[in-house]
Order: sequence, then structure tokens, then C-alpha cells
Amino acid sequence: MRLSRAVRLLLVSMLILTVFLSIPAIAQGPTDMSAQSQATANKPPDAPQPATSSSDDVWNFELAPYVWIPGIHGSVGALGREASVHVSGSDLFSDFDGGIAGFFQARKGRLVMPIDFIWTRVATDKGIPENELGQTSVRALLTQTIFTPKVGYRLIDGEHLKFDALVGIRYWYLGQTLTLRPANTSGHASANWVDALGGGKFEIPLSEKTWITVAGDVGGGSANLDYQAVGLINFQFKPTLGLMLGWRYLDVDYENGNNGFLYDVAQSGPIFGLNMQLGGRPPVPPMASCAISPSAVWAGEPVTATINTQNFNPKHTVTYSWSSSGAKVSGTSTTGNVDTTGLAPGTYTVTGTATDAKEKKNNVATCNASFMVKQPHPPQASCSASPDTVKAGDSSTVSVSASSPDNFPLTYAWSSTAGTVSGNGTSATLNTAGAAEGSAITATATVTDSRGLSASCTATVNVLAAPVTVSEVSEIGECKFGDAKRPWRVDNTCKAVLDDVALRIQREPNGKFILVGYADQEEKVSMTELGAQRAVNVKYYLTEGEGKSGIDPSRLEPRTGTVNDKSVKIYFVPSGASFTEETMAIDETRIKGQARNAPAPKKTKKSSTTQTTTTP
Repeated sequence: MRLSRAVRLLLVSMLILTVFLSIPAIAQGPTDMSAQSQATANKPPDAPQPATSSSDDVWNFELAPYVWIPGIHGSVGALGREASVHVSGSDLFSDFDGGIAGFFQARKGRLVMPIDFIWTRVATDKGIPENELGQTSVRALLTQTIFTPKVGYRLIDGEHLKFDALVGIRYWYLGQTLTLRPANTSGHASANWVDALGGGKFEIPLSEKTWITVAGDVGGGSANLDYQAVGLINFQFKPTLGLMLGWRYLDVDYENGNNGFLYDVAQSGPIFGLNMQLGGRPPVPPMASCAISPSAVWAGEPVTATINTQNFNPKHTVTYSWSSSGAKVSGTSTTGNVDTTGLAPGTYTVTGTATDAKEKKNNVATCNASFMVKQPHPPQASCSASPDTVKAGDSSTVSVSASSPDNFPLTYAWSSTAGTVSGNGTSATLNTAGAAEGSAITATATVTDSRGLSASCTATVNVLAAPVTVSEVSEIGECKFGDAKRPWRVDNTCKAVLDDVALRIQREPNGKFILVGYADQEEKVSMTELGAQRAVNVKYYLTEGEGKSGIDPSRLEPRTGTVNDKSVKIYFVPSGASFTEETMAIDETRIKGQARNAPAPKKTKKSSTTQTTTTP
């Protein structure tokens, strides 16, 4: 028995040492990894681990009531009687006389405090006496209480491995009643003691709901040797409740020579029970955040919304949907496309929803983001005309100064109420041909931006009316005839006057000039004939005489007047004016213009009288 126990202890120690030496490699993972393997290793864990992270600063509790069905092999003794006991696990069902077992652990951060408790009562008739001659069997009634509190620190808290280093004690209480057969004599003794322990526990996640636990400890003190090894596989079918299955081996070698108490036993067998996870923080609900770009648009411009999620199970497929307070949103992925066509100015909210259909609770996260449809502003325009007053038929330049408050491109169009306007830019030409004199023409500029919004302005061009001319007859020259011998003669003094008159006639292209000849009744020659000759001679000088004026004869009309005077008066009659002095027309076919020394005119019959002459 001693030799086999030593071998078992050696094997357990080697197993624990091997695991300790493997901790760095397991925690770090393989070093020769492909790029794809590295990417996989860097992914977040597939699911919550069997215990919360060591960064959790709240208390977490684990309670595991369990059943252990060990076989018992070894030697027991009391009061000098010793027996060899060999009970298989199947025999234990018939020999089991009661028991209870449970495991409890409290943890906060990296601090761990596990407690294990076992109480059993076993009665077996398969004991074999070792030092009693004549006795064939021993009935052994064994009562044991094992209480194992520990405290430890989580040295490794990785995604793929967790390791707790532990120290503690194991308190033992054993009661033995041995009855020899066939003598049927009994002896009872009990003992309790405490052993110091050291060990560790490993947790290795296999999936989101499954992990392996391997634990062991070794110690002694009152006992010569005290150690155990446990291997479990845990199935967490609910967040707070799971099932554990495994194997447990427990060995103790205790002997007290004072009262002949001996308990040198190894126990091993299957273990199963429930695993309840209590306390800790509640599950973190899934979260989502939304963003939108751009945040301000004109109606018709596209908007894109995106959603980012946290705390969803990365193993599950998350579905997405989009809605809005007034806009149309399309998309079933993390991106939603907003159609702003026809939206009125204002603020609109877009809602993104992420759903994990595989989860029953805490499986939906929503978020909102807003965008604004800007208020459109039409163009602004002002018009001007230069010059703003023109003569009929003249042109004016009309201009528009325009801008778009929203910075959209502009186009220009022109129209007018009269005349014609040409141009399609910021300036145009207004031609007033055909417009009524004295009227006002309105030129209109229409400015339109690329969205179709427009503004108009006007400029007024005044067309001048024709000037109203007040026509009056005016005397522009007078020749005196004082030569008694040749009273019809145009002398030098008269010629000087006529030269000035010729210049005036040349400066007045319109209108006519009336030449009225007068005679005095005391003169020997007939007044009518003498006055007519004097007028015709003045016309002759202006048209063909030595002054070389070359005046158009049709603009000069010689006449005779009734006033007693020795002169010829020259009158300017503008267009539209009337010459009203009482005069008589001259028959220029009968009275010819004379040169300087021509003889006196002959008497002729008096011509008809004309009272009014009007120039066209």
C-alpha cells in the first residue's frame, strides 16, 4: 500500500508539474502561425467564459452541489484492530448510509476563495482483519467529514486559459466502528486533524458553453500525506446553471499511535453535480451608435447613415433595418441610404435597428442620427439702365446684378415692353426703334438658379418726345436804296448786308426767306414796279451776283410790299410758320434780275395781292 501510494503521488506530482511548465505556452499560444491563424487568434472570444473577467471588481459566486461515488481502498484501524477495506464504486450504492457534498467559490477580481465540503457515512462487511487470528471478516462503519477552505490568486486570466494558485487547509474528521466476525466484538474510535495544502486550478474554455476544469493539491501536517486530483467538464446550458461531470481522486495517510487509530485510504470515482453561477455584473446589453453624412443637405441630395454595434455575440448573424421620421431609407446592412427628394426644409431623424434573432433577451439595439434639409433661397437681383433716357430709335444698355445666397449657378433671360432687347448675360442692349415717342419702356431680367428658383428685376428707359418748335417769322436783313438816278441799284452797302444774309441762309437748312421790296410814292418810277425790281435784284445778287453766294433760288421768294419805303427787307420764315404781312407776288418771268448798271424798269400792270405765305 505504501509503495502504490508513492507511485500515485509521483504520477500526480508529475502531472501538476507538467501543467505548470505548460502554462506560458498555453497562455501565449503557438508561435508558428500563419497570417490567417493570427487573425483568428486576435478575434474576440466566441462567448462568455465560465467566470467573468478578472477586471470585474464585483463579487462573483459559484455554487456546485455534487455527488461523488468513490471506490475505497486501504487500511483502517481502531484500538489495535486493523482491517483492509476494498469497496468498489458499485458496492458503494449498497453500502452507502448517507452523505452530502458541495463546492462554493467566491471571487472578486483576481482574488479567489474556494471551499469544498464532504460528509459521508459508509457501512461495509467486506473488511478483512489483518491482526486478529480466527476472525474471518470485519464490518466497518466509516463516518468522514472533509472541509477544505482555500484562498488564491488568479495568475492567468486569458481567453484560452485561466489559472489560480491556491493555498489552504483540509480539516478531517473520521469516526470508525470495527466489528469482528464471527466473534462479533466491536471497537470504536475517532480522530480529527488539519493538514496544510498547496495547489492550483486550471480552466480551459472549449466553446461558448463548455470548459474543462483540472485541479489538484498536496499537503500534510498531522497526516503523513494528503493529496487529491480532480478533472471536470462543465456544460453551461443556461447563463446561471450548468452540469459538471468528472473524476476525483483523494488519498490520505493518517496514523495515530497513541490510540491505535489508522486511516490509510485512497478514494476515487466519478463525480457529477450542478454548477450555478451567481452574482457578478448583469449581462451587458447590446449597444449601437449611428452616424450620418452629410448632416445638412439640399432636398434631392443623398444622405448615408451607418450603424456600429457592440456587445452582440460575434458567432451570431445580426440583421439590420432602417426607418425615418419622414424620409425614405433603404438598406439591410450596416449602411442605410436616405432619399431626400421632395423633402421640405427641416430636421429628420433616421433610426437604425440591429437584431440578434438567436438571442431571446437583450437581442435588439437601436440608435438615432439626424440630418437637416436646408431652406432654399432664391436668387437676388437688381437692374439698371444706362442711359435711362434716350431719343426714339437710340439704344440703352440694361444690366442686372445678381447673386445666389445658396451658391448655385445662375442663368439670365431678358424681355421688354417695347422695342427689342438682345443678350442673355448680365447685360443686354435695348433698341428703342419703333417705340412711341414720350413713352417708357420696361426691361425685365429673369435670373434662375440650377434648381429652378428665380427672381426678376426691372429697369425703365424713357423715350424722349420730339421737341415742340415755336416758329416765328424774323427779319434778318434790310437793304436801303438811296441812289436817286438808279434807285433800283444794289450798292456796296447793300451788298455787305446781303453777304451776311447769305451766311444766315446757309446756316438755316429749313424754312424759306421772303424778300419784300418797297418804293416811295414820290419816286418817279411806279412804286410797284420799283419795289419788285429792287426785290428781284436782291435775289439775283444772292443767287448769281458777284458775291458768289450761290443760294438756292427756290428758297428765296421776292415780293412787293405796300409800305412807303426805299428798301428791301429780308424775312426768315421757319418750317411751319406763316408770313402774314400784306405783300404781292412778283412775276419773275417778266421782271428779271439786273446787274449793277442796268436801266430802270418799265412800267407794268399791277399784279395780284397775296396776304399770307406759309412755308411747308
